[in-house]
Amino acid sequence: MTKLTDDIVFQSGGKLHNRIVMAPMTIQSAFFDGGVTEEMINYYAARSGDAGAVIVESAFVEKYGRAFPGALGIDTDSKITGLRKLAEAIKAKGSKAILQIYHAGRMANPEFNGGHQPISASPVAALRDNAETPLQMTKEQIEEMIEHFGDAVNRAILAGFDGVEIHGANTYLLQQFFSPHSNRRTDQWGGDIEKRTTFPLAVLAKAKEVVHTHDKSDFIIGYRFSPEEIEQPGIRFDDTMFLLDKLATCGLDYLHFSMGSWARNSIVTPEDLELLIKKYRHLQSDALAQVPVIGVGGIAQRSDADKAIEQGYDLVAVGKGFLVEPTWAEKALNSESCAEFADIAQQAALKIPTPLWEIMDYMIVDSAAEAIKHQRIKELQNVPIKFNAGEYTAYGRGHNDDLPVTVAFSEDKILDIFVDSSKESDGIANPAFERIPQQILDGQTLNIDVISGATVSSQAVLDGVANAVDLAGGNSEALRCKARAAVEWSTKTVEETVDIVVVGGGGAGLSAALTAMDQGKSVILLEKFPAIGGNTVRTGGWVNAAEPEWQGAFAALPGEKETLMQLANTPESEFVEEYLADFRTLKSQLDSYFTALEEGQQYLFDSVELHRIQTYLGGKRTDLNGEAIYGQYDLVETLTSRSMESIDWLTEKGVDFDRSVVEIPVGALWRRAHKPKRQKGVEFVDKLSKRIQEQNGRIITDTRATDLIVEDGKVVGIKAVQADGTELILHVNNAVIMASGGFGANTQMIKKYNTYWKEIADDIKTTNSPALVGDGLEIGEKAGAELVGMGFVQLMPIGDPKSGALLTGLIVPPENFVFVNQQGKRFVDECGSRDVLSGAFFDNGGLVYMIADENIRHTAANTSDETIEREIKDGTIIKADTIEELAEKIGVPAETLSNTISQYNHCVEQGHDPEFNKSAFGLKVAQAPFYATPRQPSVHHTMGGLKIDTQARVIGKDGNVIQGLYAAGEVAGGIHAGNRLGGNALIDIFTYGRIAGANAANLV
Repeated sequence: MTKLTDDIVFQSGGKLHNRIVMAPMTIQSAFFDGGVTEEMINYYAARSGDAGAVIVESAFVEKYGRAFPGALGIDTDSKITGLRKLAEAIKAKGSKAILQIYHAGRMANPEFNGGHQPISASPVAALRDNAETPLQMTKEQIEEMIEHFGDAVNRAILAGFDGVEIHGANTYLLQQFFSPHSNRRTDQWGGDIEKRTTFPLAVLAKAKEVVHTHDKSDFIIGYRFSPEEIEQPGIRFDDTMFLLDKLATCGLDYLHFSMGSWARNSIVTPEDLELLIKKYRHLQSDALAQVPVIGVGGIAQRSDADKAIEQGYDLVAVGKGFLVEPTWAEKALNSESCAEFADIAQQAALKIPTPLWEIMDYMIVDSAAEAIKHQRIKELQNVPIKFNAGEYTAYGRGHNDDLPVTVAFSEDKILDIFVDSSKESDGIANPAFERIPQQILDGQTLNIDVISGATVSSQAVLDGVANAVDLAGGNSEALRCKARAAVEWSTKTVEETVDIVVVGGGGAGLSAALTAMDQGKSVILLEKFPAIGGNTVRTGGWVNAAEPEWQGAFAALPGEKETLMQLANTPESEFVEEYLADFRTLKSQLDSYFTALEEGQQYLFDSVELHRIQTYLGGKRTDLNGEAIYGQYDLVETLTSRSMESIDWLTEKGVDFDRSVVEIPVGALWRRAHKPKRQKGVEFVDKLSKRIQEQNGRIITDTRATDLIVEDGKVVGIKAVQADGTELILHVNNAVIMASGGFGANTQMIKKYNTYWKEIADDIKTTNSPALVGDGLEIGEKAGAELVGMGFVQLMPIGDPKSGALLTGLIVPPENFVFVNQQGKRFVDECGSRDVLSGAFFDNGGLVYMIADENIRHTAANTSDETIEREIKDGTIIKADTIEELAEKIGVPAETLSNTISQYNHCVEQGHDPEFNKSAFGLKVAQAPFYATPRQPSVHHTMGGLKIDTQARVIGKDGNVIQGLYAAGEVAGGIHAGNRLGGNALIDIFTYGRIAGANAANLV
């Protein structure tokens, strides 16, 4: 059996005295031109000797190929002298010196390359922030680049290195030529997978040719590779094995995985738990079996290295270990413990250059402070737990108010915990109020993890109990440090059969489940979070549906007539055939409406056709480049024609709507909102979940769906995993309904697909539930479903700048407030669609203010007067007695803001907005006190998803219905195309949720 201490002889004849190599890590410490510095020599010399080889960080082969500042170069002969000193310093102690050579390609930042635009196989930008579109390399440039790599090998030999590692990983140039994402060529250098291997193979051939001219038979040539890419299209593991087989056949000394962990499984199909090294060994050809492989990532101690070799690697590369433990190899070979963190005072002793020290802060600790902390924890763990027996009430800070927590104690034990959640949960079961107390009682400790999706509530309970402990004379600090019992991981598998499984406990899933149960079907609803509700429980709670008989009892607002006239005057030539009939019907309706207005009948107009056309046109059916956006008119037609059915169905299920007013949600384009009397989306989740429970439906929380079970092209069940590891295998008689939501909380998926917002995806917050990470999309796609419209993400313009949350500050109808930028000026129609508003916000610095007066309290849908006062106190809402004082508090020019408000009030009085054409006016900003709510766009809705038809059946990539699979809600694509109107998400989830439930029950 291979051991860490064994030597190894490569095909070239090169030999290492053990199986440890120091991994190449960029230390950003070369001269401005890429030359070797003295501190670089000292750094590598301190880490050489006991390791079989030291692989020096990536050296650029051409002067405009740097990927980072302070990069090492091997692009000119003038650098040989410095490189020779570096090689000698490494070899002096017995390690082989290997130099990694590369070109960054499209990853070459112009900032580090004299402003030069990057080059690559094709003009396709990388999926990263601020990525530039590279220039496509010509045939001559490609051939010249191969020569650059050959020259680099020549210089490495002249400098005395024992080998080179060709860098074909980390999305650099060689990987770019092999990747179908970055290589879209159709010549000899790109196209099918065979042609995409041409460039890497040519670089290897040139390297071998140069070595041969020097008669250096023992010169080592390795190749580093990234096994997969997340891009679509991108490199998959089977593709990598094809390339590696080609390389091995040409002759190679070693292959070097580039991964964050040697024990990694697939990043493309994470549900496949087989380690990539195991997969590699199963798939390797005879040629590959002769080439040693290096594993890297997560090797901190000797035991990690031994495990990696046991699993199938021939050598191990250690990176971070050598940073903080220069003698890592010596210690590991002697089975001594190796440091995993550096002390804050060790930089000089570790000979770590300052640029590297600054980026490895996560590995640096203040040992003295940590020692004090650990000593304190030990002391606290030995403190006797004693209380003054009795019952004590204390408070933690909840979402809405202080959360009362009453705790009963004996002299040495917590006996009972009661959480008064009446002001917090509003009728929805919050697991924090049940589970956190039970965990405290079971373990007699406050060392409890908060619950995903209920972080604030969890912390409020913990803080409340901690405060009660102190009131009872106990020591809450000691209880927070008390060890807790280890959780036992289940290996059980539970298998059963049911008619229908619904995945997702938001509005769509609840609607689908309840509709199917009404048809007499047995249903299990799976929710991966501890609490149901998803995004629905977070909503403002207004549902779009055209109900002309009810809406017609209300007067039209100023500006609404003008909006309708603009639509009525649109030439028919602008309407495609599929909805021309609806437009003609609408024009006829509008003619009657305008006649009624002339006769003095001032009523609010609406119709199904108006809702349909606004939904379809509001979906922005072409992108910013004029390209068509995927969207189905038949889906919109079904949605709008059946919207009132959903309102009637919700009413039947107990949802109590406020019929006293018709309002307009942000971005809705029209007043047609059905508004529940109870605040937020809690009304929907509460009433629907209660109906399910009353009918003996099963809602299983803490359970994550992983895979659909497919037989002969039909979905016949689903697999899931519970929080304790128990596996569920659920077979279905009828169908599985996916209602798992979108991917608004998954930054990486947004960056992967989105066209316009990917550059800010890492920085922007989200209004979404943290559960919405797109796992349902991945599950569906694995089963063959087609994804549509994935490139479009909607931002909610009025997110909280601190948290991204929607339901903070004053959430009110847009006709009742005004937006101003940081100069105190108005800049947009407040009733505009969300994409228009978000774009305008970013054009005006991102952060803007919603300005309103005292009368706004009467139209605030999200909160109570108590909550408003609390948010004034914590700064979420800014309050002032005059506009001038308000301007001072928010930092805008007082005179400008005063003039803006005066002009706006004049527009309200006139019912006309000549500058921004606001479509509806309500309140003026005139009654003191005045309010400002800071707002900033947050990720709010993802339009793309599983392709469905009007029956909510999922469509496969072959264009056919996938039998037994339905989808509803944000997980489904094609309805909202490039933009979703306000209020349409709710009517979507209830309408298509009902459709999915009914058709799954009846196998339509």
